[in-house]
Amino acid sequence: MALPKEPRQKMINLMYLVLTALLALNVSAEILNAFKTINRSLESTNSTVDASTDNVMKSFQTKLTENESRAKAEKWYPKAEQAVALSKEIFNYIEAQKKQILKNAGFDPTRMKDGKPDSTFKEDNQDVATHYMIEEGKGKELLAKLENYKKQMIALGGAAAGDSMTNLTKDIEGYMKQIDLTVPPTKAGVKDWQNAYFHMVPTVAAITILSKFQNDVRTAENRTVTLFHEQVGKVQVRYDKFAAIVGQNSNYIMPGQEIEINAGVGAFSSAAKPSISINGTNAPLGEDGQAKLKVQGGGLGKHSVPVTIRFMDQDGKEQVVTKNVEYTVGQANASIALDKMNVLYIGVDNPVTIAASGGGDDRIQANIIGGGGSISKVSAGKYIVRVNSVTDDAKIQVSVDGKVAGVSQFRVRTIPTPTATIGGAASGDNVNAGTIRAQAGVGAYIKDFPFELKYTVTSFTLTADTEDGDIAEAACTGNQFSPKARQILQGLTAGRTITIDAIRAQGPDGVTRKLPSLVYYIK
Repeated sequence: MALPKEPRQKMINLMYLVLTALLALNVSAEILNAFKTINRSLESTNSTVDASTDNVMKSFQTKLTENESRAKAEKWYPKAEQAVALSKEIFNYIEAQKKQILKNAGFDPTRMKDGKPDSTFKEDNQDVATHYMIEEGKGKELLAKLENYKKQMIALGGAAAGDSMTNLTKDIEGYMKQIDLTVPPTKAGVKDWQNAYFHMVPTVAAITILSKFQNDVRTAENRTVTLFHEQVGKVQVRYDKFAAIVGQNSNYIMPGQEIEINAGVGAFSSAAKPSISINGTNAPLGEDGQAKLKVQGGGLGKHSVPVTIRFMDQDGKEQVVTKNVEYTVGQANASIALDKMNVLYIGVDNPVTIAASGGGDDRIQANIIGGGGSISKVSAGKYIVRVNSVTDDAKIQVSVDGKVAGVSQFRVRTIPTPTATIGGAASGDNVNAGTIRAQAGVGAYIKDFPFELKYTVTSFTLTADTEDGDIAEAACTGNQFSPKARQILQGLTAGRTITIDAIRAQGPDGVTRKLPSLVYYIK
């Protein structure tokens, strides 16, 4: 997932909310709810970015196993591992501070109420965070750890072992600006950092502020490991091995039918000078480097056709590979093939092709057992299957003139959960504000799925950090942006972040699904 080039998510809005809260003796429920909303949004974004980092590290591990990329991966993977380790350490430290503040505010994870876990604590208490973060010195300790984390991450930008030409220090310095440790402009008169953030703030506000710094760490971590991954570069695949390939169009035929045999050399090269013999007959090579020869099927039973391939390997030595192509000549049977996938899906028309030897199409009958299914004929050899319950044991049975010619077993599954998008952009993309504004709303689709399915988004929530540092949120019913959401989008400028979460969409099977959240960075 690509991440933004400019630091953002300053979260100055938190300071505005705190200032507003201090105007009253009692913190209003509206302000407390605002903090809760912001905290949920931050935690959702953390999960999304964390998943992206995991994908990058898995790709790194794959490149370590590939000959073409191993050398570069061995230089940059250790740096990525260090970045992940440093980020995990500071993230877990902040998480521990959040848990201690919650404990000091009366939260007890073992407490039950009405048979359910009681998650309540003193949300509006303004003394808990002040005492812990300022009077006990934990805020000063946090600042020191964050400053040290930034220095250690920047130090990773130095040249990798064996690659003195590449220095990424300036890039990572830019990423670390994401973790803004300056005193917010609204607290310019406050003497130190910890007082600016934690003096007389409600417990729930302190938790949200700490979540904000966790979010900054996760984002900086992702951008750093992605940068290291980019240094490995795209691998140019070079075919340097040969393998004999032998196949046939069928391994089960009827008397008098022909079988077509294919043979060739994998990673074909004219320099290999292959010579192929099938059943004792030299077979000419086609443009694709393969030889094809039709052999008349014999009587009922199993048969074998010898194939011999001679070629020069990369060392100039002649190699000889001999394989036997096995096939069987049998009696009438049925062929049942799913046209789209090897799985039947609930809620869609599953096309099936059925053919049976020993009888014309008008003499073929088909039925389905299991999966709550039905099967109907649409044309010669073509059928549509509908199913409505998940199972591993749905069977399509084909008969010719009332006699069973074949049975095939299939799995029945629900349609995969779709992916949400705005204008086709993937979560984590950098997009122009104008591009986002030009869209009507949020769509949903299933990537690389053989069926053309229409998913309709039924609701979602849009959250964005605005130009003045506030957090704006709009709940939208249906798949289009609400007037409030449109107003938020109109205020987007470069460096802002928008999150789309609580996304729900309904598919052709009538089931409403919750979709993964989206995060976009405005460039």
